Amino acid sequence: MSEITTIVNAWAVVCCFGWLLEAFRNARKGKRYRAEVMAFTAHLEDNLLIIQAGMIAGDYELGPYRKLWVYVPKKRLVMALPFPDRIVQWSLYQFLNPIFDKLMIEDSYACRVGKGSHKAAKRLQYWMRQADRKPGPGWYVLKLDISKYFYRVNHEKLLAILARRVKDPDMMAFLRAVVNSRAEPFGLPRGKKPEDIGPDEWLYDVGMPIGNLTSQLFANIYLNELDQYCKHQLKIHYYIRYMDDVIILAPDKETLRAWKAKIEAFLWDELALDLNSKTSIRPMRQGVEFVGLRIWPTHMKLRKSTVRRIKSEVRKFSERYATGEYSREEFDRRIASVRGMLDHAESASLRWRLNEIYRAELEKAAKKKLREEAEHEPFTDHRKSGTRDGAASQGD
Repeated sequence: MSEITTIVNAWAVVCCFGWLLEAFRNARKGKRYRAEVMAFTAHLEDNLLIIQAGMIAGDYELGPYRKLWVYVPKKRLVMALPFPDRIVQWSLYQFLNPIFDKLMIEDSYACRVGKGSHKAAKRLQYWMRQADRKPGPGWYVLKLDISKYFYRVNHEKLLAILARRVKDPDMMAFLRAVVNSRAEPFGLPRGKKPEDIGPDEWLYDVGMPIGNLTSQLFANIYLNELDQYCKHQLKIHYYIRYMDDVIILAPDKETLRAWKAKIEAFLWDELALDLNSKTSIRPMRQGVEFVGLRIWPTHMKLRKSTVRRIKSEVRKFSERYATGEYSREEFDRRIASVRGMLDHAESASLRWRLNEIYRAELEKAAKKKLREEAEHEPFTDHRKSGTRDGAASQGD
């Protein structure tokens, strides 16, 4: 276990002007030319002083939230805060994240500096290679899938976990206000999906807004309880987590079934969470779906759903580049993000197909332009009517 850490005398630091200025710089990264950011920056000192005064007085409230449905990689309801509130979130994150990060296990990879999905995939494959070389009929994989995780985090339990470390009353009071925000309900009843319920059925005592910086931090802190239980109580060696996706390796099904039963009980008793129907135990030789990849000891491939999404995205931004809607610089940025995904998996055939999609969009745009040029009659005098080119009205 990590060395016991408690947080005291924190609120004065989080509220100081220099700290908020740094939070502003972090919140602004990549967004400085958005209208709300430019408006805030135009009166930066005054606006930061307003935020500071509200935080010190203890009456600063987050919200209202802007709702947005996203469909990649699956349908989710994302909540966005106004820019001043994102500065407040950054002020909390800057202080809390380095402390809680040190308490987390090595093999938790989401939303942590120096971690990420690519390192998670490589770590899992390294373990799979180790297991594949061991004698025996072959190892098995337990893939845990937590049901509607962000929508089901229990506020009372989360605050109790935070309170074990946070001993500053003012800091804890503000965290309580953030977690129990009345600006918008974020929680789902057990067994429900966001699209299944009406506006009046959302819950205030569970759930966190997807897309918020503090939600990422709280999500890791909450499931660190599961990490510690699995590593130190169940003594599981091959255990890896990326946010709410957990992979466990073992040499036989019986061991994994026993662990699954204990984990399921722990999740409900300690964190009020459920496993969903996607939780499974399968032979390792079939490959493991994790962080958008299907991983074997010898190689990795992108998941079919990921491939479909990449093809769709490449078709869209290739079309925009071909029609002049995207500059070459913007197009190259989009290409770089796709290449980053391809570089970590076997992708020769997919690269070929993406090049074909790119060329097809260029040809389509070129043909459209030629048709438009062919239909154009540059020497027609459209100011005159009734005769072709007005020739009859003027004589030969």
